[in-house]
Amino acid sequence: MALAYATDLATGHTRDFAVRSCVLAMRFAETLGLGIDERRSVYHQALLRHVGCNADTHLLAAAFGDEIALHQEYALIDRGDISEIRAMFVRALTRTFPSMSPADIAKAVAEARTISVPVLAGCCEVAQMIAGRIGLSLEACENLGQPYERWDGLGLPLGLKGGAVRLPVRLVALAQDAIVLTEAHGFETMTAMIAKRRGSAYDPELANLFLAHAKS
Repeated sequence: MALAYATDLATGHTRDFAVRSCVLAMRFAETLGLGIDERRSVYHQALLRHVGCNADTHLLAAAFGDEIALHQEYALIDRGDISEIRAMFVRALTRTFPSMSPADIAKAVAEARTISVPVLAGCCEVAQMIAGRIGLSLEACENLGQPYERWDGLGLPLGLKGGAVRLPVRLVALAQDAIVLTEAHGFETMTAMIAKRRGSAYDPELANLFLAHAKS
């Protein structure tokens, strides 16, 4: 729990974000009828999904300035949409380096992926190390190596697709995005965005089940 609170602060999430997402994810797991072992994996994934995200913040800060602001924007966008990703990096660079020329901004954005992949890989590695040190199961450790993978294979750093992304990872990603999007845009817009992203960011069956029970 202490790690979850510290991670919320470091990544710019609102107070108790990880705990609230854990409650939502566990309700989702109950609706799915998951067994005790899978529920345990969902529980730990929700609390510790971002626990390694401070591993390479010095690289993000050096390249794009305020890394917490970047984390906040990254949580809101469709991370498989190249145009949204580019716009996010342009905003960050313009905010941090107001005198940077358009040509230099374009070059930096083009190079952003080469920075992002090792940063996210490092985050995953640190999260897995922490999980191992506090005695979590091998499955929980492996789940924490997939926090930014997507159903459509456009996630990072591994590019896993479909069922190769573990169920607790898929479930928690959806639950956490639902909370972030609701806080930013309200309930109705959140459900519309979840529906739009099903089959791309989210497992379509999970998204449909979530939307069917969202009001409850």
